[in-house]
Amino acid sequence: MKSRRIWGEVMKFYQITDMHFYPAREMKACGREWEQRAAYDQKCLAQSEAIVDAAIDFFLEDKETDIILISGDNVSDGERVGHYALQKKLRRLTAAGKRVFLLTATHDLHPQPKGYSEERGEYVAEGCTRSELIEIYGEFGYNDAVAVHPDTFSYVAMLDDHTRLLVLNDDGIGFEDGFHGYFDDELNWIKQQLEEGKSKGDTMLVMGHHPLLAPGPFYSYYCKDTQMLGDCDKIAEMFADYGVRFMFTGHTHMQSINYFDTPKGNRIYDINTGSLTAYPSPIRKMELTDNSLVVRTLHISHIDYDLNGMSYMTFSREHFDFMLKDILYSAAHDIDRFCVVCECFSFPSEKARKLAVPIQILGKILDSLTFKKAGTLLGCKSKIAPRMYNVRLADFLIELVRNMYAGDEPYAPGTAEYDSFMALYRRMAPLLHKLIGSDEIDSAIEGSLYNDGIPDNDAVLPISEYKE
Repeated sequence: MKSRRIWGEVMKFYQITDMHFYPAREMKACGREWEQRAAYDQKCLAQSEAIVDAAIDFFLEDKETDIILISGDNVSDGERVGHYALQKKLRRLTAAGKRVFLLTATHDLHPQPKGYSEERGEYVAEGCTRSELIEIYGEFGYNDAVAVHPDTFSYVAMLDDHTRLLVLNDDGIGFEDGFHGYFDDELNWIKQQLEEGKSKGDTMLVMGHHPLLAPGPFYSYYCKDTQMLGDCDKIAEMFADYGVRFMFTGHTHMQSINYFDTPKGNRIYDINTGSLTAYPSPIRKMELTDNSLVVRTLHISHIDYDLNGMSYMTFSREHFDFMLKDILYSAAHDIDRFCVVCECFSFPSEKARKLAVPIQILGKILDSLTFKKAGTLLGCKSKIAPRMYNVRLADFLIELVRNMYAGDEPYAPGTAEYDSFMALYRRMAPLLHKLIGSDEIDSAIEGSLYNDGIPDNDAVLPISEYKE
């Protein structure tokens, strides 16, 4: 069944990303190392199969929407068994007439796929080559593409007679931190595809893995060179000035919608979506017309897994908070451990070690103080809202981080939360500026409290007139 949109009609489609599916059942994962990995992974790794199955059931129940975009990191760490098991699951969708367009990413070609057993602990399992990934996933978009770049598994698919989807792999140098983007050969091919679509007057959409635009000020501050699309500023301008209005990405595990305006006045939006198997486990549903893209964020409430009576969203939130509590405790009491576990939230260990002193100072303050005690200690108690007096700083920081991942940070200037936290921060800022050698962190702190831009979960994104 092929969607066909004529001008003025609505195209409906879903996006999910970062499934990080781990076939624990088929790989017979067990043992101390497996239990530790499952407990301390940001994703709900042990439950990932049940989550993916629930998402597929969710899509099958929607008889009106037949397009599903999947933007990479499909399995946990490149496990061959996981790739083949996921292929079977996705075939449930295509057998029902759904059209699945899948992209691979760095975790799908991980250099050390992982297995777990009582006897061997964590061991290196069998993985796949890129050509094998094309064989496994080719039926989900690539085999029916109107153009392909076989070296990278990038391709162009027609969603209907007027809408092109450029599915662009950005593996770059591979799994390690560093350049994730398009080398010259792929970039030249991409430009050719953009020229082709523009010459035919088609609507052009792009799906990639690494974010085109930072999902928040903290991400821009410490992840731009290692965790975002390489040459993102130049690529954003190129896409927008060719007429691309929307790019769908993942990787960050955060909910975010941002935009970039070129000097010519063309705007591109990056709809960055969180991991399906990590809180808040979003499913994006979108409706595209000639004038706008309507974005809604939906969630799975229940999965076929024993969660001790909890809904899935409650369970995933508690799993997320457990890790944050451990990270905060480590910041205050075990900085070496902090430099290891912080990687779970995309904070590079190398950066953590450079900032070890301010991290420890902040960690001890957050771990031991309430807002009232901190205000008294820092000489700004009069600026702390009374209802914040007994709130532990550590608990509040956990909420801030959770909000950044869930999107739509709610604490605007004038709220008790914003004013109280910023009063404390401003007293500490001069010391942090000296230790870091910069005041760039100020905007990151403010951005963690309040999103003053486009809503990150549910939004109507207007399409402006294209300017040559």
